[in-house]
Amino acid sequence: MLLTGLTPIAAKTALEEKRRIGRVQATYLTHLINLTQWDKAHLPKPSQSAKVVILGDKENGFTESLEFLLEESGITIEGNKIDILHFANDDKAKAIEALSNKPQIVFFLANSTHLPTKIRELSPHSLIVGIGRKFITTSKGDIAFEYTRNRVRLVISRQVLTRRSPKLNSQISRLRSVVEIVRRN
Repeated sequence: MLLTGLTPIAAKTALEEKRRIGRVQATYLTHLINLTQWDKAHLPKPSQSAKVVILGDKENGFTESLEFLLEESGITIEGNKIDILHFANDDKAKAIEALSNKPQIVFFLANSTHLPTKIRELSPHSLIVGIGRKFITTSKGDIAFEYTRNRVRLVISRQVLTRRSPKLNSQISRLRSVVEIVRRN
């Protein structure tokens, strides 16, 4: 038995499930990038890369999956190449510096110790993405991944569909089996 109390087979299965969830999150995020529009004032200069900042200690292969998908698919943000910046929980100073440069997307891993409301103050025109319904309803996030019965759903704040930038294309609301639109408190 392992220290976690799981047999080696159960531990391997649990790890594989976490990695699968990381791949699904990365895939959904690439689709969200394609469905989001930014005002030109909220984008880097054409010669610079758009930024995706990931906050929290690495887990479940999400960062690696996202890097792979972006590289293979050639996805851009309004024509700008995308750079991924990942900051562990103990790199707060570096993370704050990167956030003050107004990245286009900020993704909170489940173990992130950063506060979404503070990040919103630093980078008001970033798409703020995290984990769990409470990320939207109480933490003022824009989009959250929610897990129920082996399924990943997107919970989306209504404001993301109506504000000017970043604005999520309303076509996403047609995907009722994987998307739920909610009001932020």
